[in-house]
Amino acid sequence: MSVKKIVIGAGILAVVGYFYLEQRVKKIIEQFQFVRIYPVAFKKLDMKWNDGKPFITFNLDLKLVNPTAQNFSAQITAVTLKRILFYDKKNMLLGTANVNVKAINIAANSSTIIPNVPVQMDLQTTILGVLGVLNTSNFNSNDIRIEVIVSILGTEHKIY
Repeated sequence: MSVKKIVIGAGILAVVGYFYLEQRVKKIIEQFQFVRIYPVAFKKLDMKWNDGKPFITFNLDLKLVNPTAQNFSAQITAVTLKRILFYDKKNMLLGTANVNVKAINIAANSSTIIPNVPVQMDLQTTILGVLGVLNTSNFNSNDIRIEVIVSILGTEHKIY
């Protein structure tokens, strides 16, 4: 076999592999739209100062629920669940959780728990959010919006 044939064959395999991976990633993103994330347990609450600003850190167990009749699997190394952002109903960032999970499997109509996810919240923003909640007596858990950042082949995508 000549070097030219090996290079052409490797190029064709690379292009086919890229398109296969792209289709697989699109399917994972479509399925992830249905996955719901709920906080389960708070652990190790601590308050710290960073650059003159107070912030709260704690570990959070997150429950990922797959309400569909189809198994959810994101077990390829090209996809990483990077961060989870928590917003109030006025789109003010309340906190950030750095997850960095590469393999997620959730059976159909089932759930899984990701334990000890470190969350950091700016204390000033959190206090303003709590005061806003106290001013409105009809607060419910739907007032907290969760945004998920997924890294796919090094490019970050937001999933709402």
